[in-house]
Amino acid sequence: MFKQGLFVVLLLGAATPALAQDWRTITSLRQFRGEELLEVEVEYGAGNLFITPAPGNSLYKATLRYDANTFKPRTQYADGRLRVGLEGGSIKGRNMKSGRLDLTLGNRVPLDMNLKFGAVRANVELGGLRVRQLHIATGASDTDLTVSSLNPEPCSNIDIEVGAAEFTASGLGNLNCETIKVAGGVGGVTLDFNGSWRVNSTVDIDMGLGSLELRVPRGLGVSVTKKGVLASFDSQELVKRGNTFYSENWDTATNRVTFTIDAALGSIRMVWVEPEAEFRKAQR
Repeated sequence: MFKQGLFVVLLLGAATPALAQDWRTITSLRQFRGEELLEVEVEYGAGNLFITPAPGNSLYKATLRYDANTFKPRTQYADGRLRVGLEGGSIKGRNMKSGRLDLTLGNRVPLDMNLKFGAVRANVELGGLRVRQLHIATGASDTDLTVSSLNPEPCSNIDIEVGAAEFTASGLGNLNCETIKVAGGVGGVTLDFNGSWRVNSTVDIDMGLGSLELRVPRGLGVSVTKKGVLASFDSQELVKRGNTFYSENWDTATNRVTFTIDAALGSIRMVWVEPEAEFRKAQR
C-alpha cells in the first residue's frame, strides 16, 4: 500500500458545458529522511511538464494541474519509489494547454529516473541532481533537457527514445555518464556535449527519418562510426581512417566520446562549438 504525501487541492473552475473541463490543482510533497535511493517514474500524456532541482531538504514536490473530467491524478510514494502522473481517457477535442506538472527533486539522494510523456511541452533541468540512471521516452512532444552543472553521482547509462518530436539536450558532458543511447523517430534531435567532463563516453544513436545535430566542444576527442548508407553526414574537421572518422586530437584528448550512428534517412551534422567554462576547467 502506498503512503500518500501531503496533498493540497484547489478547484479552479470549469469550462463551458459543451466541452466541460474541470481544472484542479493538487500538490504532494515530502522531506528528505535519509533515503539512499529515489526511483522516479513519471507518466504524463498532455500539457506542460517542468522538472527542476528542489531547494533545501526536500525529497520531492509534485504539483499537478489537470482536467478532472478527463484525468485522475496519481502521486504515490513508498519505500524510495515515487510515481507521478495522470490516469484517464481520451483527450480528443479538449484543450490541454492549461494542463501542467511541476516536479522538483532533491539533490541529497541518488536518482533512478524513468520519464514517459506524450503530447507535452517538456522542460527538464537536471543540473546538480544525483542522476544514477535516466530513461526518457517521448511521443509528439517538444522537449528541452538541460544539465547546467555537474552530476555528482557516477551515471551508468542514459536511454532516450524520441518519437514524432523535437528533442534538444544541452550540457550532456555534465551528466558524468559512460553510456548514452538515443533512438530518434521522425523529429529533430540536437545533442550538445558541453560540460564538465569526468569520464569517457560511448554514444549509440539510431535515427529514422529525422535530423540529428551533434554539438561538440573543441578539445573533446571524438570518433564517429556511421552504419547507415543513405543518411547524409557533414563530417567537418574529422579525419577518416577506415570506416571511422576521428577528430585531429583523438590521440591526445583528455576526454573522448565514441559515437556509433545508425541512420537510414534524414541528415547528420556535427558542429564544433566553443567550450563553455565548465568544460575548459575540466580539461586542465
